[in-house]
Amino acid sequence: MSAIVFERVTMEYVSDHPVLSDVSTSFDQGTITFITGRSGAGKTTMLRLLLGLIKPTRGAITVNDVDISSFNRRRAALYRSRIGTVFQSHSLINGQSVFDNVAMPLLIEGFSSVTIRARVSASLQAVDLLEQADLKPEWLSEGQKQRIAIARAVVNQPHLLIADEPTGNLDPALAVEIMDLFRKFHEAGTTVLVATHDMSLPNTGDRAIIVEDGDVIEGVVSDQ
Repeated sequence: MSAIVFERVTMEYVSDHPVLSDVSTSFDQGTITFITGRSGAGKTTMLRLLLGLIKPTRGAITVNDVDISSFNRRRAALYRSRIGTVFQSHSLINGQSVFDNVAMPLLIEGFSSVTIRARVSASLQAVDLLEQADLKPEWLSEGQKQRIAIARAVVNQPHLLIADEPTGNLDPALAVEIMDLFRKFHEAGTTVLVATHDMSLPNTGDRAIIVEDGDVIEGVVSDQ
């Protein structure tokens, strides 16, 4: 079943200069897909459209048969709160503990302290950082900071996890660790989309697509 569908989507930031042009593609539920392409090709634009941060110039984007491109600002914000997002910059709050950084989405949603403690502990356990819960992010390595960002992204148990260049600031060994975490959540049933310029990563997913000249081209399909 395709959980996400782009139907003839065009996105123009400047009139007559489309970043995406008449793109039609879909992403199946519970899969991990890599979106690759050169810098400026439109990878991030696809993710921003999927997050409801921008609206397509033409076309429609549906998630579980709901047209998100028709959402108003309030409904789009509610929709985004249910998606896990990880970026190249982890955007952690220095001065607050690892636990409090991960708990932030749950605090915003108004969960009880009991639920917050249980979910944050489970998320930190999943990324092997439970013992660092009381530390400040500035005391940790870049790889650990990115794992905290992933724990924060999945603490509200999202059905969809989106990552934009999540390994861009990491060395190859740490990048492999981060990809292993994404596969772990994918194996638990989460749909995962990862945008990356690192062409070595797509071989570790179910599917890869290439964004090129405003269009989407099928890339490498892993046999793993």
